[in-house]
Amino acid sequence: MDIFDFALQMELDGEKYYRDLADKVRDNDLKTVLEGLAEDEQRHYKIIQLAQSQIFNPISDSSLHDMPNVFSRNKEKTFVLETDLIAKLKDEQSDVYRAALLKEEESVALYKRLQEDSNHPEAKLIFKKLMQEEEKHVEVIENIIEMLNHVNDWVEAAEFNPKRDAY
Repeated sequence: MDIFDFALQMELDGEKYYRDLADKVRDNDLKTVLEGLAEDEQRHYKIIQLAQSQIFNPISDSSLHDMPNVFSRNKEKTFVLETDLIAKLKDEQSDVYRAALLKEEESVALYKRLQEDSNHPEAKLIFKKLMQEEEKHVEVIENIIEMLNHVNDWVEAAEFNPKRDAY
């Protein structure tokens, strides 16, 4: 399979994954982040197309044969979001961010493995660049999850607990 075709399909599937999630959430901040991730996947697609147009010979890699990309796996599993309760809204955000983080970590691992396994210098360079782009997504999502967790820690701190003064 041609590495460009594989990478292009993965970016398309990633964009669709994030747009589908964005359509299902009600929280505007979460929707903005998911739409931003989808736009990044679209930008990656354009970068790959540019690289493909500058290299005239297709680069085939037998390790890609029958390998599903991380966004095409488990398509039958839908991500259920419950947004009826305010309490669930916080969990929804955490759940969606964790699901996105897992996909991005899988993308990094996949591109790293493809880079290491490839025998083509051009392919190694492309996979390395894509891996670095996905690492940026991992960092952004980890930071968001950390901020959400800090909010929970702050609210649960004893000094802010009104029950503490009741004794």
